[in-house]
Amino acid sequence: PLPRSIWVIAWASLAGQVLLVVRHGGRVGDELSQVLSIVLGALLVGYLSAGVIRARRVRIMLAWVVLTLAFVGGLADLVSVDDLGQAAHAVLALAAGAVSLVGLARFCRSDWYAWQRTRPSAREGASISHLVVIGVLVGALGGYVGLVDSGVTTRVNVNVG
Repeated sequence: PLPRSIWVIAWASLAGQVLLVVRHGGRVGDELSQVLSIVLGALLVGYLSAGVIRARRVRIMLAWVVLTLAFVGGLADLVSVDDLGQAAHAVLALAAGAVSLVGLARFCRSDWYAWQRTRPSAREGASISHLVVIGVLVGALGGYVGLVDSGVTTRVNVNVG
């Protein structure tokens, strides 16, 4: 059976994305680019999720990087809050990130993970489809929110010649 830790990662990741949607709403702008962002986010995170569940080394490493960066971003967000409402969101997002990281650490020590490292057939073991659906939803929500405009302006100058 699938370890409980992988379900913890899935639900904590979904909770973190829902918190982002509640706090920032959807991305404004071109509807076509938003739809493409939602579709690409869903496909990318769904693919990454399937690889994590199947203990594929590169996708596990990517999950570690993404979850760690999200946690560090949550810490930075918590430090820069202006009011109590923002602080509550920041604490909840940080908690979701911490739970995801702990879940990933436990998952990487599970019997399922060790068994998946032997590369069994995809038809063996428990179905991962429900977990992948949660991953697809997390990616779609990430595409919906898009990049959050925090008032930082970046300018790049290219001098040729």
